[in-house]
Amino acid sequence: MISDRERELESLPAQFLGPVRGIFFEIVIRNLYNCEVFKFDLEVEKNTQLLNLFSDAMRDASEAVRRQPIVRPRPNEVGNDMEPFVIKALRARGLSAHAPKTKSGRGKSTGYPDIIMQVEIGSIFLEIKTYNKNTVSTAQRSFYLSPSDDPKMHTNGYHLATGFEMEKSGNNYWPVAFKIVDLYGLECGLKSEFNSDNRRLYEDHRILAQERSNEDSN
Repeated sequence: MISDRERELESLPAQFLGPVRGIFFEIVIRNLYNCEVFKFDLEVEKNTQLLNLFSDAMRDASEAVRRQPIVRPRPNEVGNDMEPFVIKALRARGLSAHAPKTKSGRGKSTGYPDIIMQVEIGSIFLEIKTYNKNTVSTAQRSFYLSPSDDPKMHTNGYHLATGFEMEKSGNNYWPVAFKIVDLYGLECGLKSEFNSDNRRLYEDHRILAQERSNEDSN
């Protein structure tokens, strides 16, 4: 016999693991990592000057890739290949851009953000994205941020993203436009999932039937 208390406890996962929408990016960062996200206010002259510098660098990176297109069989890998072009272009414009280290000091290629810059107004984190003209205005998910015990983002700062519009011919990709956006105020959603692994999935006591082909001698 299940008690009322047990029923109440069983209902909890549905309450806090269901989809959550409309959480602002800066609130996510503050709660996950105790760091503040600042709005990139274009009414501040220094910010406007920096944006012009960023735009020049993104233009340089785009031109470099047009001269040497990215070759990839899958479009979702192209964004990673844009990162070194962007870092090189930012450095050429006098900015100290590099891949951020984790809080413990480790190098980590995956996860948010892709690039960090130290400028006069503070730290600026930059995420690199790609899109095509047919998906830019759709509800297709394109920005991801997963909690981490050792994050690459561990200080206050500004958070920007550059989206490059890519065209392709065969497996060759090159940018034809870009958008620089401020992540402050970005509405985010959370969709939790339950998961397991092969070790637990194929435990002996769980197997109901199994068979191996005679052709398989291994």
